[in-house]
Amino acid sequence: MHHLLWLIPCAPLLGALLIIALDGLPTRAYGVIANLAVLVSALCVALLWLSGSWDMPVQTAYEWMHIDNWLLDVGFRVDRFTLVMASVSAWVGLLIHLFSTQYMRHDFGERRYFAYLNLFVGGMLLFITADNLILLYAGWEIMGLCSYALVSHYYTKDENVYAGRKAFVTTRIGDTALAIGIFLCFMQFQSLNLESIFQAAPQAPTGMIAAICILFMLGAFAKSAQFPLHVWLPDAMAGPSTVSALIHAATMITAGVYLIARTHVLFDLVPDVRWWVALVGAFTALYASVSAIGQNDIKRILAYSTISQIGYMFAALGVGGYSLALFHLAVHACFKALMFMSSGVIIEIYHHDHDIRNMGGLHKQQKFLSFAYLAGSLALAALPLVTASFYSKDAIIAATYTADHGAFLAGLGLLGALLTGVYSMRMYFMVFTGKARSEIHDYKMTWAMKLPLGILALGSLCLGFIQLPDSWSFGPHLLLPWLEPVLTSVALPEGHAGEMLELLGAAAAVIGILIAWPLTKAEVRSGRGVGNIGFLNKALYIDDLAKVLVIRPFLALCAVLGSVIDGLLLNGVLVAGVRRLMLNAAEVVSRGQGALVSRYVLLMVLGLMLIIGYLTVQL
Repeated sequence: MHHLLWLIPCAPLLGALLIIALDGLPTRAYGVIANLAVLVSALCVALLWLSGSWDMPVQTAYEWMHIDNWLLDVGFRVDRFTLVMASVSAWVGLLIHLFSTQYMRHDFGERRYFAYLNLFVGGMLLFITADNLILLYAGWEIMGLCSYALVSHYYTKDENVYAGRKAFVTTRIGDTALAIGIFLCFMQFQSLNLESIFQAAPQAPTGMIAAICILFMLGAFAKSAQFPLHVWLPDAMAGPSTVSALIHAATMITAGVYLIARTHVLFDLVPDVRWWVALVGAFTALYASVSAIGQNDIKRILAYSTISQIGYMFAALGVGGYSLALFHLAVHACFKALMFMSSGVIIEIYHHDHDIRNMGGLHKQQKFLSFAYLAGSLALAALPLVTASFYSKDAIIAATYTADHGAFLAGLGLLGALLTGVYSMRMYFMVFTGKARSEIHDYKMTWAMKLPLGILALGSLCLGFIQLPDSWSFGPHLLLPWLEPVLTSVALPEGHAGEMLELLGAAAAVIGILIAWPLTKAEVRSGRGVGNIGFLNKALYIDDLAKVLVIRPFLALCAVLGSVIDGLLLNGVLVAGVRRLMLNAAEVVSRGQGALVSRYVLLMVLGLMLIIGYLTVQL
């Protein structure tokens, strides 16, 4: 397997290239090519697991740059942490590809869709397996391009193009910060190889390490939609639901989490910077939960849910719980991909209506879909003992308690967990229970759609059983000890504090679920509910505030610069000045070309006299 590591990221990239290059094939063939390409990556990852090859050295594909004594290779590395991330991206990506073959059939731009979908997975896998910062940044930028293209997939509508542009521009803030951080790394360490940087980091000045980590942190916040750079994600729902599943579960949204965990050696050297990661993550988890309660668009609820769940992962990263963040990342990928793909079907059934207030009564017509969505909703709510996220999310809340101001961080997490139970089950009850509030379209799901949903539903419920809480003396504790050689272990509260936090986390989820049922009944009966509360529906007006404080001043600055620099200096002084100079010069020259023979003779005699005078002086 050592010589096949390159296939993990390159197979989907080659699949995208084939789809672009092979013109004239039947439309369905492009979906087959895309599925086979991701299948190759997924099988390579599976072979790594089966062969026990998770601590292998770097595979150097070829020498990329060699300048004086500086060498940069195209190299790929797989360790235990990387293997888990690659498994999530490849296998969940494969299930989304398989689902897409049926879901996107006869849809708009199917060939283009599969090309970008392959490119997206390839970019994420390149980002994960890269052994140096330049290759890592290449995968990072590939995902940025694909997010823009796929979010604005239905480009015939202006609002979809705007959503894609908003995602691209907002994440460029993080891209720029990451690029500057990479420059600082090269300036300090004279290397871009990750292992070389990690070995030299303890001897580097603390201020330089802090600057690098702050820049990496900003890059991660933008890519993973953390407050206040989260504003692009709710609008990114403009793309197909399968795109949302890929972005919000298996690829780009988790890239920021991976970036900080991958460079945790640097963050461990500056715990003050790392604490800010925890604070922003915990606050984002609560803020996005509040915002999700007031949404009526089923995909926007899931978008804010994603922002919230990624916030829990950042909270874990900030307290050194890198393995806990990875655990919740894998669990979240299962239930969020499940819910987004199921939501795509629900939207089709209700004639492309996204408003959950117009749905209802779907359980009788779509029992498989109902049970699959229920598994995802309960996993999102972290129902105790039954769902996987109970074991991953509650462990994160407990871990935050051990940090500085831990009670505050844990309190934010617990309140976010309570609200998560409310909005997740409100969404399920509004869609599947009660009477239908609009016409239900007959929709038949094939095995290509049911199989991915069934697998993801099973993962949403059972994946957590590989790692029961450390305080439990029984049951398996497989994941965290296995990751310890590459990701440091995290401190967890002991004794009564740990037990109390477990009970509070379980109680928060249950209370949230119990609140959702009467809340939904009252909303359906009265026709008004939390979705009609303006500041909740507008997500506390953060997006509007950003437009007032950032977008409008920026546009005003552009207008001023356009008037002063473009209009006055460039057009008025430079362009017009050169034009006037040329006209005046032409006029002076033209005066000597008056078409009078006498003037020509005079000028010839004058020129001859000057030449004779010059020669006389020289001799």
